[in-house]
Amino acid sequence: MPETVEESVSEAIRNWADVPKVRTRIEGLDEVLGGGIPKGTVTLITGPPGSMKSTLAYSILQNNAVENRIPCLYISLEQGKASLQRQMGAVGFDLGAAWERFHILDVGAIQKRIGRSRQSVWVNYLKRAVEVTRRIHGAELVVLDSLEALEVLAKFEDRRSELFDFFDWFRGLETTFFILAEGSRDSTGLVVDGGRRTHNDEQFLADGVIELRMHPINDLDVQRRLRVVKLRACNHKTGYYTLVFDDHRFSVTRSMSV
Repeated sequence: MPETVEESVSEAIRNWADVPKVRTRIEGLDEVLGGGIPKGTVTLITGPPGSMKSTLAYSILQNNAVENRIPCLYISLEQGKASLQRQMGAVGFDLGAAWERFHILDVGAIQKRIGRSRQSVWVNYLKRAVEVTRRIHGAELVVLDSLEALEVLAKFEDRRSELFDFFDWFRGLETTFFILAEGSRDSTGLVVDGGRRTHNDEQFLADGVIELRMHPINDLDVQRRLRVVKLRACNHKTGYYTLVFDDHRFSVTRSMSV
């Protein structure tokens, strides 16, 4: 047992350092992350519409399902399963490459079973659906798309407290979670979402935050960029990187323009 504060801190750092990491298998991104995403953590992927949050998250799951044979679950609270598959098929993903390890749960399937029920029923059903899918198929990587849809459907009243409970439940599953969220931060540290400014509680509660943005490089062109805002216990890089999607594959490279 450690006897001093310094020894306790050192032991905690060693324990975090020993946590296995999930590699995204996206060219350049794992190096930026310091090796990958620690298993069992909750990571936010934030950004405005058009920044390819859903496609990036889908790619991480697809890469791991195909290349690492890891069972994955994509929870879509904003569009049906067929719509999501059409979207991903249109940008070049091979939907049949790992169908037995890549599962999609959509809000339509949930509402069909329980209707527009009160908050506690909806939240409990969602949790049971995720737990059952994980138990049957062994889902080790999970994407929740999106946080805003979850808030509307679950009818959060005390946002910070209920988000804390959700994040605590995510971690209790010992599954690596990615949660998609809209908005970007302004200079005061508040989230700007459609002109509305709100405190970004979720960024404090999450273990990691990957921020996507649309960066104008001249009067006509916009470039997608990525930054790892935080990733607990990882020696990650903090600068902005260019996010390129070409031939159904992402790559991350150092941004050269301002």
